[in-house]
Amino acid sequence: MVFDIALCMIIFFLLSVALVSFYAIRKRISSFRPYAVGNRAFSTASLTATVLATYYGGGTMMSYITQFSDGIFWVSWRIFGVMAACFTLSWLGMGMAKFIYHISMPETMGRAYGRYPRIITALLNICYSTVVVAIQIHVMAQAISICITSVSPLSITILTTLMVVIYAIFGGIRAIVLTDVWQCITFFILICLLAWFIFKQTDQSFGQIIAFTAAQKKFGLSYLLLHDRKLVATLRYLSTFFYCIEPAFVHNIYMASSPQQAKKTFLYAGILGAIIMVCCSLIGLFIFVWVPSNLSGIEIWDYIVAHTSPLLKGIICTCVLAMTMSTADSRLHICAVMISYDIVPNILPVCLRKKLSFAYHYKIAHMAILVLATLAVPLALSSSYFIADQFARFYGRLYVPIVVAPFILAVLGFCTTQRTVLIGMVAGALSVFAWRKWIYPILGTTDSVVPCMVVNGLVILGVHYLWPGQKRIKEPNDGLLKQ
Repeated sequence: MVFDIALCMIIFFLLSVALVSFYAIRKRISSFRPYAVGNRAFSTASLTATVLATYYGGGTMMSYITQFSDGIFWVSWRIFGVMAACFTLSWLGMGMAKFIYHISMPETMGRAYGRYPRIITALLNICYSTVVVAIQIHVMAQAISICITSVSPLSITILTTLMVVIYAIFGGIRAIVLTDVWQCITFFILICLLAWFIFKQTDQSFGQIIAFTAAQKKFGLSYLLLHDRKLVATLRYLSTFFYCIEPAFVHNIYMASSPQQAKKTFLYAGILGAIIMVCCSLIGLFIFVWVPSNLSGIEIWDYIVAHTSPLLKGIICTCVLAMTMSTADSRLHICAVMISYDIVPNILPVCLRKKLSFAYHYKIAHMAILVLATLAVPLALSSSYFIADQFARFYGRLYVPIVVAPFILAVLGFCTTQRTVLIGMVAGALSVFAWRKWIYPILGTTDSVVPCMVVNGLVILGVHYLWPGQKRIKEPNDGLLKQ
């Protein structure tokens, strides 16, 4: 068999991840809290790497870079987006002192508003995170099939997914954090190397590349706000502040030792995330100059692989693997936590709920990861994958208007009844569909998350202050998990 350097790079990377995860698994976990959020002894650097590893999935590499030609708005929106999201979470982290000992974002919703908002928050994110895992597996398989021809791409994809499942089950959050740190370091280094190698392929100076790009109409400064669609651009910029207020990212606040550490974690993540996005943008810029303009999407990657060395193929594939694995493991873990801690105990009768021990939470989490991975792999590798993509888009328009407003109000200290919050959630969801029916034909955009989130918040406040008898009802079994 011909020596395949790209395959060797992938094998070396997977072995290194296996060694890191084995080191994490050596320390046995006997209770649920350390499994879910650790002992709150993670360093700020480790938590920052985990945030970035969760944020940057394989789509950043395979899709964003090839969409650079969409213009300056697309580039600025992505760079601004990671900073806005992380800085918002940094601000929220400072206000979560009374919630810092919780285990999940749905738990915070439950302690503030009751059982049903807790279940709704968990269910929405479990469905979305399962789809995100499927998307990561699909992108992984796509990258491997483009770069590797000496072995079956399917076998590498299944092996990699199995590795993620094993260390997520047996290592808990400790394994997630340690592997995420290594994967984050790997994809940051490889992105920088990839930018350099693609730059060399252009055979032009950096000044010539900038001059060529500046001459393109879509890269004029007037297009920062989409030229004649300024309201649409403003809505998209505003939405970036709220998209990441979801369990997978808020989970890092509960892992922090204090609100101050949570604030620093997301502050550093915003700065480093912007640097990573700039590197990705540079790769997109060099590809935009080098690759023929009539190509798009996967055709661009086919062209790059056909005109580059095996070493560059290995860099591309390893970088995608690092991004997809680091996102998939975090999503699987938070889903397992929500199923075992937020869903199962709250749908069981009270008599059975009281019998749930730490060991049961632990076992349910293991089973949840296996079930979710079993659902995600066929969805990712079958012809039904387009369903996952459409669901992810639909979720992006629906989740923020339903959940984010009451969560922010809870962090700010607002207390009300479960009924009031459910009314607000329904109002937020209905406003999304109303926007689609009446506002979309006028503005031509589905970016309704901020206006619909505001509707949710205003309805909650209005019902709370105008509807008589709004006294908060304590959630059943409203105690904290102590171990």
